[in-house]
Amino acid sequence: MSEWLDRLKPGDLPIYRRTHAILSAFSPRREQITAREIATEILADPFATLHTLRVVNERVSQRYGTEVTTVEHALMMQGIGAYLDAMRKLPALEDTPAGRDARALKGLHMLTRRAQHAAWQARDFAVLHADVHAEEVQVAAILHHLPELLIWLRAPATGFKLERMRRRHPDEVAESLTLGASLKNWRLDLLEKWMIPALTRDLLGEAHAERHRQTMLAACIEIARLSDRGWWDERLLLCFQSLADIEHLLIEDVIATAHANAGRVARAVDWLSTAGAGVWIPMLPGPWPPDEYDAEDEVTATEKNVATVEVLPEAAVASARPDADAEPAMSRAPAGPASTSVPPPVPEAKVDPAPTMTKPAAPAPAPDKQVFKDALQGIETHLDGSYTLNQMSATILKGLHSGLGLSRILFAMVTPDGKRLKTRFTLGIASDDPLRHFEVEMAGKELFAQLMGKMQGVWLNADNRTKLSAMMSPALRETIGNGEFFAMSLHTGNRPTGMIYADRGRDAAGLDPLVYTDFKMLCIQAARGLGKVKPPGG
Repeated sequence: MSEWLDRLKPGDLPIYRRTHAILSAFSPRREQITAREIATEILADPFATLHTLRVVNERVSQRYGTEVTTVEHALMMQGIGAYLDAMRKLPALEDTPAGRDARALKGLHMLTRRAQHAAWQARDFAVLHADVHAEEVQVAAILHHLPELLIWLRAPATGFKLERMRRRHPDEVAESLTLGASLKNWRLDLLEKWMIPALTRDLLGEAHAERHRQTMLAACIEIARLSDRGWWDERLLLCFQSLADIEHLLIEDVIATAHANAGRVARAVDWLSTAGAGVWIPMLPGPWPPDEYDAEDEVTATEKNVATVEVLPEAAVASARPDADAEPAMSRAPAGPASTSVPPPVPEAKVDPAPTMTKPAAPAPAPDKQVFKDALQGIETHLDGSYTLNQMSATILKGLHSGLGLSRILFAMVTPDGKRLKTRFTLGIASDDPLRHFEVEMAGKELFAQLMGKMQGVWLNADNRTKLSAMMSPALRETIGNGEFFAMSLHTGNRPTGMIYADRGRDAAGLDPLVYTDFKMLCIQAARGLGKVKPPGG
């Protein structure tokens, strides 16, 4: 980490030639132009944004003990004329070694476009949230990408290697394998070295992740990352739902807003050589454009449908982990938009509804965040069909039980005729607990039948108990008990396949928003994993 912090330490920065030309054109009318007009162009260039804030904070913080968090404020502090004169002396990025390297320049364009997309989303949703300092969130979204931008600028071979590794591994794993540590472990330290204000660093840190501003920013950064090569990634649903909760909007309205922002930013910054996320929204059929990061990757991902579901004993869950000696999965991104075809029916397995138990399982352990992360990573690295259904299910259950500290866990599946949602396996539910025999009609009006209409989650708690309980029959309420619970439907393609239910006891509460967010994240990952398990005998 210290090696990279030293390698990417503050120093001379170029700006894009386009930015250079626009600022030069502004110079003759410096008396008429406003700081906001200039700031709009600076914010389109991450390097110009970084340079502007660094210079002003070096001077202001030492002289006045305060910090400048927006480009517009920085321009007013420096004076427009003096600022334009100083910026004309900066080199053009295209004249640097990285700029003359076609592969490095393309990588910089790709990351610049991603940063701009995140910034547009962040500013728009901040405005919707009545944030009077929306540019602070916009700037933070841009500077989140600082480490990678500097890597592409100063060590382009490493930037290329990192991007290729991300086609094979989850981001944190790829970063650790390439750089020796995850970027999040030293992003804030690097920003501090570049004199980026504490307020901006706090927006990007995890210390205040529960605050609306931070949650909104994180969701917008994730939207820009996940949509970089298409909009089919199920994890986008978590981002949209997070924004819907904060903005008090329907998730459909959030999705429409995010798509509109992606289209606008793609049109506004057409000077970049790489495609923006907005171009993938129509999802037209056809071959996927060639990707140089996959050029030497001979591993192809094969879609496999869940053919059967077996009951897992709790002992299997307790000991579940990826094979220690196995090579990491090397699955690459899909070769095109996710298929919308309906997968074949899932044969109903003739198994007992749950493992035999004579007494309730022991209370769930305290949540272990590392186990939760391991479960997400375990699923991600076995999306190539290398896991059997037992292994995949065990990974999911361990993440829910030990990772999130949930006690009673039920996995229900849609029957082959599509008429019922029925228990397939359970964990932590006693043999005499009626929840073991959970079953609802898909065509009914019950809460869980309604949940299956699309991939979505529900958290029954004190605030919504009256409303949601009215959607359950007396028999179903007796089956579940009086405690709080989480539930989320699982879809494969556009077809409902199952549901995961979890709580901390028949009459227990103790659930909270952070656990609910993690629960939904794991369920989305579970849907991906269960759709790609190794078929029996495969």
